[in-house]
Amino acid sequence: MSSQVQSPPTSSARVARSTLIVMGGLLAALLTGLIRQRIIAARFGTSAPMDAFIAANGLPELLFIMLAGGALGFAFIPIYTRFLTSEDRAGADRLASQIINSIFILALFVSALAALLAPTLVTAPWGLAPHFPEPVQALTVELIRLLLFSTIIFAISSIITGVLHSHQYFVLPALSPIVYNFGVIFGALVLTPTMGIHGLAWGAIFGALLHLAVQIPGLFRFKVHWFPMLGWRNPALHRVAILMAPRVIDLMMARASIDWLNANIASGLGEGRLSSLRYAFQLMNMPWTLIGTAIGIAVFPTLATLAAQNDIKAQRNALSGSLRAILTLTLPAAVGLLLLGRPIIQVLFEGGEFTSESTDLVFFALRFYVLALISQSVLEVVVRAFASRQDTLTPLLISFLTTALNIGLAIWLSRPERLSIGGLALANGVAVGIEALIGLTIIQRRWGIVRVRQVLLDLGRAAASTFAMALVIWIALSLLPAIPWVQLIIAGGLGGLTYVLVAYALGIQEIVSLPRALLQGIARPGAAQA
Repeated sequence: MSSQVQSPPTSSARVARSTLIVMGGLLAALLTGLIRQRIIAARFGTSAPMDAFIAANGLPELLFIMLAGGALGFAFIPIYTRFLTSEDRAGADRLASQIINSIFILALFVSALAALLAPTLVTAPWGLAPHFPEPVQALTVELIRLLLFSTIIFAISSIITGVLHSHQYFVLPALSPIVYNFGVIFGALVLTPTMGIHGLAWGAIFGALLHLAVQIPGLFRFKVHWFPMLGWRNPALHRVAILMAPRVIDLMMARASIDWLNANIASGLGEGRLSSLRYAFQLMNMPWTLIGTAIGIAVFPTLATLAAQNDIKAQRNALSGSLRAILTLTLPAAVGLLLLGRPIIQVLFEGGEFTSESTDLVFFALRFYVLALISQSVLEVVVRAFASRQDTLTPLLISFLTTALNIGLAIWLSRPERLSIGGLALANGVAVGIEALIGLTIIQRRWGIVRVRQVLLDLGRAAASTFAMALVIWIALSLLPAIPWVQLIIAGGLGGLTYVLVAYALGIQEIVSLPRALLQGIARPGAAQA
């Protein structure tokens, strides 16, 4: 097996093929995730134990983001890529080993400390669940201590993901969330009948192990060597830490404003409100992940390589093309959730412990999350554009402002006499939208790598196509019987077809270029490291 470094992609077609590989993996992960959520919903619905699990999961997720989530990838990939492009494989292996070893030690220490402080982190007025009844708070503490094991495992697995992405290889990383879902499904089906909600936590730990194990063969493919060293004097490691620090704070604020703030406020809005908000977030997260995250993951190594080569024209093509694709895809997805959200929830979740009242609560929150779908997807590319130029400080400074805005709006809008849990969703969408717009403005002023006119033109075309789609869906829903799966298939199908036809007629390039890239990737799978 060759150990030669693969030539990085420099064309929009290559990025599109990589995007479709990532999209394919994420789509499979989302489908298995839907099965996972269907099983969990039938077992626990919007009950108090489910509230406790969601609140408990917020702390391990926050620690993962702090230690090795997107922050480490943003800082690690540009530095690691420089070693690869200069053909210094020994330096690349040393850096990867030092990162893995350092993060593992840090994850052990932080997780142990969090387990010790879990009761305070749950019950304090600023904590995860200050308004839960005492038995639910105690259950939340127990689940936190279990789920922290998965944080340690995910920390290592995410570094391996960054290594493989740097080699322009996306297949095994795309499989990792799928096998994670299998682990959680195992816990939900096999362990929860005897262990209750604790079985779900053990399933998450098992899934994290699968997430790690499935990526290890990729290290052998590219002959990445691990060394038992820390190397804390390595300048490259220092550079990763310097780049990582602002992004850690940025992501911690972002996650805290989603998970921690939501849990803190929703714990006082009544039983089932927190779990309903989480179900709605997961539904919004499906198109966000499939569109924004997929495109961001695929374009980031390309942007990092082009920035190292100072190829402004190619950067402008890659970034602007990514933004146009995101807007072209998220606008119809957001309107689709707004119009078809109720039948989607009924088909996916309703049954067992998930009642019609649960559907009402989830749909109420989902309607306010549609703005976040668009803004969060755009932000995926914006922050990677900064990171590709090894600037993680600017997004942090922007985030200070928008996080404060998010918190203020959430507290004000979530009052029961206003929007309740819907206010939490709306606050996030507004704040992130402003964050993305500020970031784009700075990027354009500094580097001029956004084709503003072309992006706005495609945005207008996508808006017109979405309006036509919405009109067709609305008419179809008014004529169809109130049978959820019938509404989804017929109204959704007609609406989707309308969008594609109108968008093609208006000249949106991505309607043609993305399928073409998929066909080219099928014909020449090696072109995208398949």
